[in-house]
Amino acid sequence: MTAIEQLVLDFKTFYDDNPWFGPSYTEVISDITPAEALFTPPNQHSIAVLLWHMVKWRRALTIRLLGNLGFRADDTDDDNWVNASAQTAESWEAAKAAFAEQQKILMEQLPLRDEAFLETEFVPGKKFRWLVSGLLQHDIYHLGQVAMVKGLVRNHGL
Repeated sequence: MTAIEQLVLDFKTFYDDNPWFGPSYTEVISDITPAEALFTPPNQHSIAVLLWHMVKWRRALTIRLLGNLGFRADDTDDDNWVNASAQTAESWEAAKAAFAEQQKILMEQLPLRDEAFLETEFVPGKKFRWLVSGLLQHDIYHLGQVAMVKGLVRNHGL
């Protein structure tokens, strides 16, 4: 199996299969109500804010995969950590749809690449291998936070 094929499999497994770390993205997200997604526990991000953050960094890769190699994303961008008070039931649904769309793009675009792509720099000193594998690690990390906040919310009877 090539590195690209492994990454595609890993993104698919993360999304809706049986990942090594526990429930898949789809399993964690599927039964979260809008009220649960919008609730912000003390000193935590809401599930909706976490999901929008994940979407932001997926877009940083998918925009490049779709041809805009000059695209730049930064931690200080307004869409990195969206305003929790501006989130609604509709924005929760939009976040889930945006994440699914990013997954679709990844599953369509990554298999079109070869091994040399992973060694290509997208900015000086940073190769696509770093970005793609880092994005998967980022998704796993924040999915764990989503699951933790989901548990907190449900334990407090929301």
